Amino acid sequence: MKKRINKISIILLLILILQPFSGYAQDRIQDANLVIGRNYKVPVLQAGNEERLSIPIENTTSGEAYSIYVSPIIDDPAEFPFVIDQMIPSRRIAAIAGKTRENVHFNFQVRSNIEPKTYPIQFNIEYTLPSGNIAKTSETIYIQIENDQEVPNLRLNLMKMAQDKLVAGQNQPVTLTIENTGDLVAKNIEVQLTGVEANGISLITPIDTHKIDQMEGKEKKEVFYTIVADDNLEDGTYVLDLIMKYKDEYNKAYEGESKVRIPVVASSSVETSFSLEKLNYPETAIEPHTDFTISFDLKNTGAEDAQKVKVSIDGGEGILPKSMPIKNIGNLVAGKQQPVEFTLFAKEGIEDKNYPIQITVEYETDSGRTKEMKSFEQYVGVFVKDKKTSAGAPKIIVDQYDYDGEYVKAGEPFDLTVSFLNTNHEKTVKNIRVSISSTGDVFAPVTGSNSFFISEITSQGSTMKNISLRPKVDAEYDTHNLFIDIEYEDDQGEAYSVKEMVGIPVVQNVTLMIDEVMTSPENYSGNPTALSVEFYNTGRALIRNLVIRTEGDIDITEGSLYIGNLEPGKNNYYDVTVTPREPGTTTGRMIFEYDDEIDQHYVVEKEFSIEVMDQMEMYPPDDFGEFEEFNEQSNSPMIRIVVGGGMLLLVIGGFVWRRRKKRRAEAEEVEAYE
Repeated sequence: MKKRINKISIILLLILILQPFSGYAQDRIQDANLVIGRNYKVPVLQAGNEERLSIPIENTTSGEAYSIYVSPIIDDPAEFPFVIDQMIPSRRIAAIAGKTRENVHFNFQVRSNIEPKTYPIQFNIEYTLPSGNIAKTSETIYIQIENDQEVPNLRLNLMKMAQDKLVAGQNQPVTLTIENTGDLVAKNIEVQLTGVEANGISLITPIDTHKIDQMEGKEKKEVFYTIVADDNLEDGTYVLDLIMKYKDEYNKAYEGESKVRIPVVASSSVETSFSLEKLNYPETAIEPHTDFTISFDLKNTGAEDAQKVKVSIDGGEGILPKSMPIKNIGNLVAGKQQPVEFTLFAKEGIEDKNYPIQITVEYETDSGRTKEMKSFEQYVGVFVKDKKTSAGAPKIIVDQYDYDGEYVKAGEPFDLTVSFLNTNHEKTVKNIRVSISSTGDVFAPVTGSNSFFISEITSQGSTMKNISLRPKVDAEYDTHNLFIDIEYEDDQGEAYSVKEMVGIPVVQNVTLMIDEVMTSPENYSGNPTALSVEFYNTGRALIRNLVIRTEGDIDITEGSLYIGNLEPGKNNYYDVTVTPREPGTTTGRMIFEYDDEIDQHYVVEKEFSIEVMDQMEMYPPDDFGEFEEFNEQSNSPMIRIVVGGGMLLLVIGGFVWRRRKKRRAEAEEVEAYE
């Protein structure tokens, strides 16, 4: 009877010990299910900035997910709120354990011209299940974008004529000032003056469209036209249309329209009896210090003779006369004409543009006993363009650079090769001094000074320079800016300066230190034993997606453990239960796999050995007292082995229970911290 009771007690004890393991094994076979984490908050992003978008990916089940790829779904790149500089931006997570979450980070450049509102963005999530099957899902997040920058907006700021009104039958230059009232740049600008023929106003030249490369926000630029009114136009204001077509930096097209109001006075209202016939002046661009002529026939078209006729010409400060600017004609009989010619030139160093030149005719009329001085004016325009300076100011840019890799390591020297290009088509630059600096002195020269000298760079030429630099030992993982200040002179000795910037990604080395594996002093074949090891992140970089497993010629219980991230300066531990198969020396290895901050994968192995003895035999004590009768009934070796094994399983179960309790406490502490 006692023997039967003992057997039942042993069986119940084993059931109680093994019941938690059966539930854990059942929980382990569940498939992973990844979703956007419940703690996601709608971020507020600023248009025109490079923003970091962090998305929590949560595993809602106890099953583990591997090789997770997260990427946005982009149906129309033109409508996507971010600038896409690669085909499909994607991020990878090595693994996400059950009931945990990992953050995936995207760095996006927000479009400057985007409308401020809340945008939905859909993401694809693809991952591998423990069974090896591929699971796919899509999740939608929302982002809020604020934009305090106005898109480019061109409008007519000012219309200016040489005279207050345009006289019918005469021409006059018109200056139109265009302003970009927005904050963003406008490019590929076309300005067209339309409606001229329909209103009785026409252009002297057939070109009605001016092209402007670009205009920055709040910038103003001028365009010039010379218009003429028909002889039969009456007094009034005539409206022309100014059409402006342009694009922003993302090639989005815009079109604007402004009204140009031209005041006209009828020729019958003008007290003049002269006309300028066969008027000749330069219709192509002229260069400074180059003579040109303006000639015409001055005709008295009135019914009266004119006395004391005087003709003068005035080109302002930019256009100067070479011949006498005033010509005295004397008397001019009605119906007769007199040829007139002036020689002028453009002053050195003036702006390339159209210059109005005023022709004034003064005369005296005889009305009975009264004599009256009268005058009229007419304008012509000449365009001045200096070919020597048409190429503009010389400019040096950094057209390419290389640091022999995708990144540099903190504390390790590297060679930076920089190419300097003179973009000017005509001018040579010389006496070039280059200085380098960085924010927070992240980069320092390895030897010598932080500046160097280049004697000259010819037009459209380039030169290469090699600079040895070392990032700070404690430089954070980021793309750090290196500033290049360039001072130089042109061939006339005029000084210029420009500042260029290059971005260099810096990473930290990862360092994982692993202690010796701790084993039990007595180990028996066929009996479970515990192994334990502690490890430390002794570097300055984050260790990501850390997974530990055990391999060897032994039976292993729950040998794989996912740690996740290990911060710099932090430590953790790993323990595993193994069962040696044969007596003697048994070897194995613990394998640590992890990624660094740039997704480089590392594998480190830690070997261990276990001295294993023969399976221990259970002997009863010599003096068993009052249980002597039980001792006699339990001389069976099988019962002794079962009892001993049950006691050992109880000890191991208690050890595992304490370890798991400690891990749950640490996980709750981390979750509370997050």
